Amino acid sequence: MSFTESLRKIMEDLEEAQGIALVGTDGIVVEERKRDTTIDLPSLGAEYCTILKMTDKGMSSMGLGNSEEMSVLTEKAVVVIRRVHEEYFLLLAIRKEGNFGKARYLLRREGMNLKGEF
Repeated sequence: MSFTESLRKIMEDLEEAQGIALVGTDGIVVEERKRDTTIDLPSLGAEYCTILKMTDKGMSSMGLGNSEEMSVLTEKAVVVIRRVHEEYFLLLAIRKEGNFGKARYLLRREGMNLKGEF
C-alpha cells in the first residue's frame, strides 16, 4: 500500500482529522493530506521531530528504548505521532473534540501497513 493511500484512508475514516503527514526524522514531510488548509504540517513535522529526538534520547538513557507514540493535547487540537520506521513517523492532528482512541487505532493500523514500504 502506498503512502498516499494510507494517509487517504485515515482521513476518510476519521472525520475529525484536520491533517496527517508522513514525516522523516529529519523533519521533512514526505507526504501529506489535510482537510483544514490553515494547518501547517511541515512546521508541525519539524517541531515534533525535535521533540521526538529529545524524548528518545532521554528514554534511551534510562534504558526504556525509543518512543513509539506520543500525544499532545492543545486548546484546539490533539496531535498524535506514531513511529512507523526508525526514520519515519506519522503525524495526525484532529479536532480537540475528536475521537482520540480511533485516531490512535488508525495510526497503528496504517503504520503496520506502511512498514512494508520501507
